[in-house]
Amino acid sequence: MIRSWFHALGQAVWRGVFRVPLKARIIVTIVAVSGLSSVGLIAFAPEPDHVATDAEGVPVSSILARFQRLSPEVRLYGRVETPNAARLTALVSAPVAALAVREGDRVDAGAVLVALDQTDMALALERAEADLAQAQADLEVLLLAGDEDRAVLAYTEQLADQAVAKADWHRKLFAQGSISRQTLNAALSESHAQAIALVQQRGLVASFEHRRTRASASVARAKASEREARVDLERADVKAPFPGRVTRILVAPGELVAPGTTVAEIYDDTRLEIRVAIPNVHLPEVEAALTAGEQPAVLADFGDYQGTGFLERLVGAVEKGRSGVDGLVRLDAGVNPPDLGRAVQLRMTMRPVQDLVALPVQAVYGQRRVFMIEEGLLAGIDVERVGEMTTDNGDLRLLVRGPGLSDGAQVLTTQLSNAVTGLRVSVPDDVSREVVADVSGAKDAAS
Repeated sequence: MIRSWFHALGQAVWRGVFRVPLKARIIVTIVAVSGLSSVGLIAFAPEPDHVATDAEGVPVSSILARFQRLSPEVRLYGRVETPNAARLTALVSAPVAALAVREGDRVDAGAVLVALDQTDMALALERAEADLAQAQADLEVLLLAGDEDRAVLAYTEQLADQAVAKADWHRKLFAQGSISRQTLNAALSESHAQAIALVQQRGLVASFEHRRTRASASVARAKASEREARVDLERADVKAPFPGRVTRILVAPGELVAPGTTVAEIYDDTRLEIRVAIPNVHLPEVEAALTAGEQPAVLADFGDYQGTGFLERLVGAVEKGRSGVDGLVRLDAGVNPPDLGRAVQLRMTMRPVQDLVALPVQAVYGQRRVFMIEEGLLAGIDVERVGEMTTDNGDLRLLVRGPGLSDGAQVLTTQLSNAVTGLRVSVPDDVSREVVADVSGAKDAAS
């Protein structure tokens, strides 16, 4: 009887199902399958592990805050520059005879970089030397002639005096009727001729200084031409104006160059500087140090090696689009010169500051948040980041200060994702002592 009852019930359900529209039957089927799946997942899911909660709090590490006089370090970025970079040009017109160096070579001051053909300059020098020899010879001849003119003048004056005396004598004889008019006229003509010769000789002697000046000027002009030709011959070799590294050679052997043609480029690698941007937040301290005659020490990291130096000066002008003032760092002697234009990361040591606390990087949350541990509970405070420093072991420490910090306070050094004020924590003694010892090393490095 029960069997017949279930059979009747099944027939009724079957007929009822087929009376429902197809779309509704599909939706009901989907809902039913989803419900059964959810029930199965919940029923057969594994039991989660139960984590035992420590009543004493989350284990963390900490550090004891110690007020110290430390020198903050500022991380800067710069680029290698040089105040001496030259584009060397040809000063004479000549074909290129030879290239003495290649791009990338390091040369000393005065080294030949590009040699030009010297044939035309050598011929010009020979002509200038010949003109100089001729001008000097003309001057010497003029000096000898001047001595002769002065000697002739003395004799001419004597002859003129004798002619005047002779003419006076003939006048007396003519007045006495002892000589004829013709004889008197001959004596007067001779006197006049001697007078004219005397005037001419005196003029010749008087003009000697002017003629000597002209001859000396000709000699000076010939000497200048000779020196110019010699300089042109020397300029046939394009030389390095300072020690440095050749960056470009712009000509080839046989190429005819004109005056003003760029043939090579070189920069002085003995006076390399690093241009760095000093942020406005650090600018007052840097200016105060430079005004006091101090030059902040700088450690430059070139990747494969490091070099020491110091901030020498500030540019004194803010470039367009920049928020700070550029400073120039001079590298110490003996530092391997880096490549021009190379990007550099620097650490600049500022002036010592009192009452700073050195904390590990993981002790600072965000930019300015630290947590104190007071009776096993966290208490968050805001601090001011003054800078950073590096210990002897190479560990980075952040230097902070703030009214909420006190000497000897316990500071959280573990990064917790749920760090909030009031969270209960526990600090093992061995971990705390280990961190304190590390901070002690940082203090030694700073001093």
